[in-house]
Amino acid sequence: MNEILVTIGSIIGTLGGWEAVKYLINRKSNKTIAEANAFEVQRNALLEDYKRVQGEVDVLKKKVDELYEKLHSLENERLDLIRENNELRLQLKEAEKHVCLQPDDKCLQRLNNGVKCRLVNLLRGNYTKDHPDAIITEEDMQNSNGDLEKEETV
Repeated sequence: MNEILVTIGSIIGTLGGWEAVKYLINRKSNKTIAEANAFEVQRNALLEDYKRVQGEVDVLKKKVDELYEKLHSLENERLDLIRENNELRLQLKEAEKHVCLQPDDKCLQRLNNGVKCRLVNLLRGNYTKDHPDAIITEEDMQNSNGDLEKEETV
């Protein structure tokens, strides 16, 4: 039995001694520790990649937001131009309704309704009913000058 122990001891000594015994006893725990270290390295690498990619995504999101803001401003500008164009077309249609081929002094269609009504009333003589002192003709102008001269002499 002694020889067996000596043989085992010599084999152990040949293979590395006490370190070989520690290796054989701790090989499962050493394997677990090595796997944990490898996992930690992989985890750190993945976290770094994630942070880098997240930064790139944030930059791209900012660019997309800027592009959407520009798009909306261009759409608003386009809608404003369309509205202005339609208003101008409407004004053109209104102006086409009031086109008159008669000379300027005979045409009342070019005037807006307020001015037209006053001129029509003036031509009919209705204006002088409400305003008897109004100067409408050259005779009225001369009469008003004559009235002023009479008042000055008195």
